Amino acid sequence: MAAVASLAISTAASSAVGTKKVWWIDAYVHAEQRPDFVFFTANSGGQVRHIKWKHWGENKAVGRGRYVDTSAHYPGKLNQNGPAKLIAWKPIKCTPAFGNAKGKKLRVYRHVKLIYPNGKGGRTAADVSGTAGYGTCKETR
Repeated sequence: MAAVASLAISTAASSAVGTKKVWWIDAYVHAEQRPDFVFFTANSGGQVRHIKWKHWGENKAVGRGRYVDTSAHYPGKLNQNGPAKLIAWKPIKCTPAFGNAKGKKLRVYRHVKLIYPNGKGGRTAADVSGTAGYGTCKETR
């Protein structure tokens, strides 16, 4: 995952956006709202479990959960398991090209940042926007 150096996050809330449903479309192309579990690869790898969201459906949503790395363990591999934070913003309209929401007009978060343990006592930030569903959609306005 590419580290994110800095991001400009709009915190202005819009009542029009907050009243519309926003979906997360995972790597298996399954759409759901307020996911309590998200993963960043199709099989083993990083995932965030037990997510509790604040402001889901608004211009900016924040989820807190537990980051778990399910990929193979080997000697010297850093343990990155621990508290995680997902920051999602800028809901946009899109129409998935495939999956359980194929052809439906939905809203998904265009940007998502993951903050998780780096295994050295600090934190790492990564752009995980591609795992929130935007990649499956043809953007509509």
